[in-house]
Amino acid sequence: MSFELRIDEALPDGIHRIAKKEIEKVRECVDGSSKASRDEMVHEARKSLKKLRALVRLVRPGVGGKLYRRENFAFRDIARPLTEVRDAKILVEALDRTSRGNGDRPERRPFTKARGELVRHQREIRQKVLGDEEAFEGVDSAMKKALDRLDEWTDFHDGWSSVGQGVSRVYRRGRQAFAAATEASTVEHLHEWRKQAKYLRYELEVLRSLRPTVLGPLANRLDRLGELLGDDHDLAMLRREVAGDPERFGGQEAIDPLLGRIDQRRQRLERQAMRLGGAVFEEAPDAFVRRLRSYWKDSHAG
Repeated sequence: MSFELRIDEALPDGIHRIAKKEIEKVRECVDGSSKASRDEMVHEARKSLKKLRALVRLVRPGVGGKLYRRENFAFRDIARPLTEVRDAKILVEALDRTSRGNGDRPERRPFTKARGELVRHQREIRQKVLGDEEAFEGVDSAMKKALDRLDEWTDFHDGWSSVGQGVSRVYRRGRQAFAAATEASTVEHLHEWRKQAKYLRYELEVLRSLRPTVLGPLANRLDRLGELLGDDHDLAMLRREVAGDPERFGGQEAIDPLLGRIDQRRQRLERQAMRLGGAVFEEAPDAFVRRLRSYWKDSHAG
């Protein structure tokens, strides 16, 4: 329940509590105090940074555009070196998923050359970023500054007006991104849809206590949608990497079967995402926000 407002706390206090917890999580991941592996630390730190960006989007109506942009860009920039590590790792994992036959183990033999190149690239990135203590110290320092600024963007009116337009904006953009992806399922359109779906999921998790039986399942469906679109994007990245330099991966004849598998898998993922997206974003934005506002009023009555 750490990433969820409590009915009995003021909105600014709740946002401050949630944001502080996520900032502390990032710092624990990079200061060496965590017992998790480096890969797990990168994953958890990136997740917390995404949650923080969702939070500042949610309270944008209360804090104003200037503070929103400052914090959003700050959290985005902090995540960049961590994202580089994740992207290199996910290429290997995407290849292994694509290489699976009827069993659970990857059929690595057909794509040995490609996998070897991706593993080599992953090791180079890991050594460059994870071996750079200054980079991790830079993340920790930036998060310390974010913690020092926290009072500035958690000082706003305790009411629906401070978050209503924030969740409305994200839902509307998610619905628009869904429509764009439906019309033309480009990598860019699908990636934008995924980002908005993830922001909306985190915002609904924050607001879950307003109507847990409704907002909890909706957040779960958005989580599943994000997984489908995330797997699709990972495969798109893998395809771009391999197709961009065929000789590096054994030549065109060697990579054609891999590209074919990637395309087939992406088609399946996108069909599933479209079906789920149609259900999640069926409601008109104004009706969606009116419904959430009614949950707010009911939970704060009396």
